Order: sequence, then C-alpha cells, then structure tokens
Amino acid sequence: MIRHLSIALLVIPAIALADNHRPEDWPEGSAMHTGRSAQVSLAAADKRLNEIYQKLLRSMPADEPDNFPKTALIAAQRAWIKFRDTECALVGETEGGVRMWKSAFDTACQSQMTDERVERLEKLLTGYEN
Repeated sequence: MIRHLSIALLVIPAIALADNHRPEDWPEGSAMHTGRSAQVSLAAADKRLNEIYQKLLRSMPADEPDNFPKTALIAAQRAWIKFRDTECALVGETEGGVRMWKSAFDTACQSQMTDERVERLEKLLTGYEN
C-alpha cells in the first residue's frame, strides 16, 4: 500500500506538469517561460524555412552537367543545419548556466539563426523569381 502511494505521489505531479507546454503557463523571465517561448518561435521559423526552401527548390532550374544549383542548395542547407545545431549547442553550453537555461539559450539561438536563414533564402528566391 505504501509503495503504491509513493509511486502515485511521484506520478501525479509529473502528469500535472506535463500539461504546462505554453509559455504563459510559466512565470515570465523563468527558464521555462523563456525556453517555451523560444520553442514556439523556432517552430514558426522552421515552418517558414521549410516553405521558402521548397519554393526555392521549385524555382531553380534543373541541374545540368556544368551547372547544378539544386544540388548546391541541398548540400548547403544540410551543412547549414548541422552548423546551426552545433553553434547553438555551444551558445547554450557557454552562455546558459544551469541545464534549463542552457536549453533555453540553445533554442533561442536556433530560432534566431533560422530567421536569418529564412531571410537569406528569401533573397535567393527573389533572384529566381525575377
């Protein structure tokens, strides 16, 4: 009986906390609020990045033996994603302090870098649409 009660006391708070996924569920300025806000921003930036990337791929001419813009874009995008992830992990580790802040800084960095990448790809797309 005591063992079951102990397990229940551990599980119930975890279930209650599991529903707190929105930034506004946490005090403003806290690591959780900052991290959740960054996650929301990153999700929106990733969605926009994927949309622009796909549109850019569709707008580019087909690869030819001596000209392969699509292949170059795909390679650059894959390398950029690896760079973003490792660069932001470094930011989290060096600027974040304790674990929750490290994660928040990492995610905020990814969101910012993704916004910058969207701007870069939008400029490329403008060149192909004209």
